[in-house]
Amino acid sequence: MKKTYLLDTNIVLEFIKERPDEQVLAFYSARRNICAISSITWQEMTRGVKRMPEGKRRDRIQDFIDKFGENVDVIPYDKFSASICGEIQAMAEQEGRVLPNYDSQIAATAISNGMVLVTHNLADFEPMKEMAFLRVEDWFSA
Repeated sequence: MKKTYLLDTNIVLEFIKERPDEQVLAFYSARRNICAISSITWQEMTRGVKRMPEGKRRDRIQDFIDKFGENVDVIPYDKFSASICGEIQAMAEQEGRVLPNYDSQIAATAISNGMVLVTHNLADFEPMKEMAFLRVEDWFSA
């Protein structure tokens, strides 16, 4: 089944919270079969948990990441995505803006795979919406 939604890191991290946003959980539950994450989000989550001090919280989050990784497709950051990302970053630089690297890669992955990016971080992705064919949804305010 083709994946429609690419979940940004801040959406996935919502699932770990002690009190996650109910609307985000409901949207995900209704769409889980058509959701995926990028390899960049996987990298950010792996890096984040490995930087945490050892203990119960780290173990709980690592357990979540392991289980989540077994149940979600991870879309690779490939040559086509990298080309789109490079073009978007170059256009931004010509306008005097610098785009966040990870966010640019995640956006390019969504664009190259014809997916809707789901994020709560709209401000960082706004320039990419303006310059490219990035479709974005915020399940916190939908």
